[in-house]
Amino acid sequence: MVWLGGLITLVTIVLWVYAFFDALTTPAQEARNLPKILWLVVIALFMPVGSILWLFLGRPRQNVAAQGNAPSPAQAASAADDLDPSDFAKPSDSPHPLGPDDDPEFLRGLGRRIDPDD
Repeated sequence: MVWLGGLITLVTIVLWVYAFFDALTTPAQEARNLPKILWLVVIALFMPVGSILWLFLGRPRQNVAAQGNAPSPAQAASAADDLDPSDFAKPSDSPHPLGPDDDPEFLRGLGRRIDPDD
């Protein structure tokens, strides 16, 4: 029974820390129902209740579709169609930088640094 009390205490502390830092990092203009500083006071003073109130009443709403950040399923499918693995095997017409292991001058300099007597 003691472990249950410890588990509840641990969950309460984790919830409090999460809610406090979530409120702390939320932009002030996005906090709902109360000013941000008042939310921080409510969360700090009313430990379990303040955290739950912040999560349900104070956090900004995450409406991804209204913000236009998430692509529609049709857009996601067309973006996936653009990735053709056979395109990666074709040589490019534009000059691209060589990796260090492909650059003969770099390899010669590296050989000189490793064995200067050679």
